[in-house]
Amino acid sequence: MKFYTKIISLLLLVVITAACKNTEKNTTNPSTSNAVNHDVNYTSKMTKADKKKFYDANNNVVYEIKYKPDGFKLRTASSKLLWKIKLYDAKIKISDNEENLNPYEIKLVNDNTAKLVKNDTKLARLTYTASSNTQTITSTNGLEPKEIKGNYAPSLLINMISEISEDQKKIIINELVLKGF
Repeated sequence: MKFYTKIISLLLLVVITAACKNTEKNTTNPSTSNAVNHDVNYTSKMTKADKKKFYDANNNVVYEIKYKPDGFKLRTASSKLLWKIKLYDAKIKISDNEENLNPYEIKLVNDNTAKLVKNDTKLARLTYTASSNTQTITSTNGLEPKEIKGNYAPSLLINMISEISEDQKKIIINELVLKGF
């Protein structure tokens, strides 16, 4: 009996080790989801079970993501917080501080609609039309509505947050799409 226990333990250890093995992927590859793919010109690599690093063309670390059970943090190469993303069933909070003070919120209104708010002020709205597989983002600041082909992805409202740089937006959107947002 001890022999079988040792074999099972060894097999389990091999499977866990294989699952945790560092894999490198280029984030410009299409996502396995049907949502819109946002190209990021960095390669990424899981360096720990809860950390992914993004590298530029010269193999320098540019950003890292630290995963938490309820979201993730986008940080600089020196681990300085840039954006904290907290996930809930019906909303996503995006803030630039650990305390989550004055966050942007993406609120899921229903299966086809989401809105971006800050301090209870609506900034933008995303609506999805299934018949045309089109998402429309309407801003409250007078910009023309933007139509995007693809499945419902409320994470696209990240594009309406001007404080987030374009490359950071792409990374955050990709992570949220992978999490079903």
